[in-house]
Amino acid sequence: MNAITPARAFDLIPDRFDTFVASTFAASKAGRHVRDRLIAQVDGGRLDHMLLRARSGLTTLSHDVNRKAALNIIDFAFEPLVMQGMSTDQTIRYLGAVEKMLHVREARGLDGFGPLWVDTIHHVCVFSVLFQLAAFLGKTGRFGQVILLHQGQRPEPRLRIMVDLLRRAHGIALVLLQLQGRWFPRLAQLTTPSTAIFYLTDMPPEAFAQTVRKQRAGSRLLLSHDGAGAPLEVETVSGSQSFARRLGAARIVLDYPSTDSVRIRPVGSEEAATSLCPLEDWLFWPVLGSTAQKPAIAQGYSAQQ
Repeated sequence: MNAITPARAFDLIPDRFDTFVASTFAASKAGRHVRDRLIAQVDGGRLDHMLLRARSGLTTLSHDVNRKAALNIIDFAFEPLVMQGMSTDQTIRYLGAVEKMLHVREARGLDGFGPLWVDTIHHVCVFSVLFQLAAFLGKTGRFGQVILLHQGQRPEPRLRIMVDLLRRAHGIALVLLQLQGRWFPRLAQLTTPSTAIFYLTDMPPEAFAQTVRKQRAGSRLLLSHDGAGAPLEVETVSGSQSFARRLGAARIVLDYPSTDSVRIRPVGSEEAATSLCPLEDWLFWPVLGSTAQKPAIAQGYSAQQ
């Protein structure tokens, strides 16, 4: 569950902003100074060739959106450094603050019977939202276990923090299951009617081997933006439809119709998911220069659905 795609091919993309940011933080222990220096480079125009406007080809994007997209990547990389220095109470307040930033526009599909499969995406607030959702599901009394499927390509301290906090503060067991080897039989063994499974579905096809692309059904992500024209449509690779059906799990999508809202909605067992997110809040926007994208064709979908 990393903002930086683990596929080797992605690491070779020239001038990829999130890779540049991550390596800059990794090269120094002075996180706050690194953040300030990166923001100064963005504001000084020295990184324009890496930023969203150049990467997406949307020359009509406003300066504010272009800058916000860059700051989102910087702060997402800075966040784990900050969280590791927080006390338990500070961390719980920090993760809970997302409720003041994002209001729940819609929440359906949480009251069914049996295991729950949650499709979500790499949004700038994804860790906070998933923590709050896990806590909410635990409070309903129906779910005592949450399984988070993750790539596990590099250490992610936020996952360790979430495991500890959910156990101590809410009595919820968060199981981290890496998507390698015979992970699905292990998932099937762990899954009970009181299990919720979090799965991120916005990995572009280039992140997977050709054989995996053929085995997994396609899904898509609609990215709204303030430029002229329709939202960008990005093809993604997801096994949710098959995996949830094999587990007998009810399936919901957690997406972000706008910068200040989230939406939880059910999706049919035979339906390919379409997720929504503002372009600048999607943490994979640095790959847009290499992955297929196109303006979304009007088929009853809207960035404000």
